[in-house]
Amino acid sequence: MWKLTEVQQLTQRRVAGLMSGTSMDGIDVCICEIQTQPWQCRWLTAQTIPYPESLRFSLMQTQGNVAQIAHWHRQIGEAFREALAKVLADFPTELHLIGSHGQTIYHEHQKVTWQLGEVAFLAAAFGCPVVSDFRIHDVAVGGSGAPLVPYVDAQLFSYLQRPVLALNLGGIANFTLVAEGQAVMALDCGPANMVLDELASLFSRGQMRVDWDGAWAAQGQVRQTWLDDLMAHPFLQQPPPKSAGREQFGGLFVQELMNHTNPGSSRSWYDLFATVTRFTAMAIFYHYERWICPHQPVTEVIVSGGGVHNPVLMQELTQVFHPIPVVTSAKYGIDPDSKEALAFAILASERIDNKPTNIPAVTGAKRPVLLGKITEL
Repeated sequence: MWKLTEVQQLTQRRVAGLMSGTSMDGIDVCICEIQTQPWQCRWLTAQTIPYPESLRFSLMQTQGNVAQIAHWHRQIGEAFREALAKVLADFPTELHLIGSHGQTIYHEHQKVTWQLGEVAFLAAAFGCPVVSDFRIHDVAVGGSGAPLVPYVDAQLFSYLQRPVLALNLGGIANFTLVAEGQAVMALDCGPANMVLDELASLFSRGQMRVDWDGAWAAQGQVRQTWLDDLMAHPFLQQPPPKSAGREQFGGLFVQELMNHTNPGSSRSWYDLFATVTRFTAMAIFYHYERWICPHQPVTEVIVSGGGVHNPVLMQELTQVFHPIPVVTSAKYGIDPDSKEALAFAILASERIDNKPTNIPAVTGAKRPVLLGKITEL
């Protein structure tokens, strides 16, 4: 059993990070070793463990009474516990600390954010402190609670000593400008996988969760009128700080998109996949061109998140950012699938060292604050 005071004294910590994003496509688990003086982080192992199917189906409904939400809180906590246990079975090691983001079930910019997943089950099972509920402290001081990964992006990529854009393609797309001598700039910039995944489920009548390898998008043609309408979405016009979730690009957005485009034949469905894929890339580039490039053009775009596995999306990004190279974080030794889980391991370690990790210029908070609540049994 590790006590918080003991872990705080360690100059090297083995920390697990757990994360499930807005796509709800699985529980990302990462284990790393963090050296505190001087600060270094070494990735050890990572896996994505599927959600129990019945739990995922229930969560995707995004509605529930008090009893249902209470059960979700426990069930997600137990699912995270089992996911970490599976990783540790393949990679046995003693943990000193766990950072668990949990599962966001509701997020409203600068008003409220809610993550479920009771971490007492993690603390009891693995005998170490757990840091969780990272976002709400930022909201309490006027921030939006997102994005939080920019602090970690700066930690991971500032050694490059040149301006880069760290882009995450989860359910939502967000990026961070990391540039020597400049304040970190970051923002959510629209959907990444969220809309495509919802379309895949509708097109396949629930048989497929994603457009595997961008196969459907590759067979379609971009319809300019559809693309123009998507690029006129009011979220794109909002100035930073800004954050997004299912409330902007979830089921209601997809239903309105379906009503507008009315795809009937397979051909029109493929065109819809192609158009939304291009919209995803163009919305990202639009935000870069409007809010980042005038201050600091970048030398490289470093991509992580599940979207790296969609070759059509990656090709669209390569085209819109040309001649700026677009690479994945694997180039720098960071598993693209587990970077956000790694981020919450790092944020947990910083929390117990009493280091503020929100960036007010990014979230809109009035001041820097400590992120995360500590659970110790």
